[in-house]
Amino acid sequence: MTERQRRLLNLLAGAYIETGRPVPSSWLAGQLGVSPATVRYDLADLEAAGLVEKPHASAGRVPTRRGFRQYALAQLPPKPLPPETLSRLARVLAQSGNNWPQLTAQMAARLSGYPAVVRLSPPKRANVLEVHLSDLGGGRLLAVAVLEGGRLLEGVVTFNVPPEENFLEQAERWLHGPYPLAELSERRAPSPQLAQLARELVEAFGTPRSERYVEGLGAMLNEPEARDPEFVRRTLDLLESLPSTPVIPSGGLDVRVGDVEGISLVQAGFRRASRNGELVMIGPLRMHYRQALSVAHSLSHALEGNLA
Repeated sequence: MTERQRRLLNLLAGAYIETGRPVPSSWLAGQLGVSPATVRYDLADLEAAGLVEKPHASAGRVPTRRGFRQYALAQLPPKPLPPETLSRLARVLAQSGNNWPQLTAQMAARLSGYPAVVRLSPPKRANVLEVHLSDLGGGRLLAVAVLEGGRLLEGVVTFNVPPEENFLEQAERWLHGPYPLAELSERRAPSPQLAQLARELVEAFGTPRSERYVEGLGAMLNEPEARDPEFVRRTLDLLESLPSTPVIPSGGLDVRVGDVEGISLVQAGFRRASRNGELVMIGPLRMHYRQALSVAHSLSHALEGNLA
């Protein structure tokens, strides 16, 4: 592809993204300052390369999936959002407390105009320092685990307390830490009852899970492509099938065009609060890639406290 053809493809893709209509060669020629014949020759080459196509015989051209991918990659590296927007993002995140994942998804959806997903890896649990046990009667125990940093885990277990005197006090002494919660059931217990209790506690306290936050789904329904029920179905299926944990590493940025028919993804990895995360924006092939990539790039840097 020549440099002029590259400019032609980017101009055509940008115009089609804005208008949703096939782009005539006469308009392209005027924008590039070349003759219509020159543009037609270049378009023929791009068509032969599988980058553009004619919707029908008398129409202008539109990008193919490969053409959209070439255009999207040409937007890398993305430009950051305006400084005033970056400052506002930093202020919102600084004041968000534990609500930062939901707010990140909301800001991404508003700034990009597309549905946004934030997914987080499971949190790393602090060590257990001690466990307090209370007999609730009826074969039920209330268990409260104190973690490093002062966090608490609570759970109710079904466990018949043995008749031995001071069993709960003995159990609390044995449960004294520090140790990782996941290793509790593997600790060598001095009695079968304590081994059973350890297994019940691990199940009651649960294991950390990945998290996912979705915002702005209605924005996809405003796209012209949403008039096609199959497009809506594929979008919803894609949302359901996204991996539960991040796949893009911190600092990474990726764009996936048409892996699912008619749909594109912009993905950015980040690390915040000792957790790996990923921001995903979902749009049609006719996605505003430049804006979506800028939002993903700037938000992921803001989440890591890096707005340079």
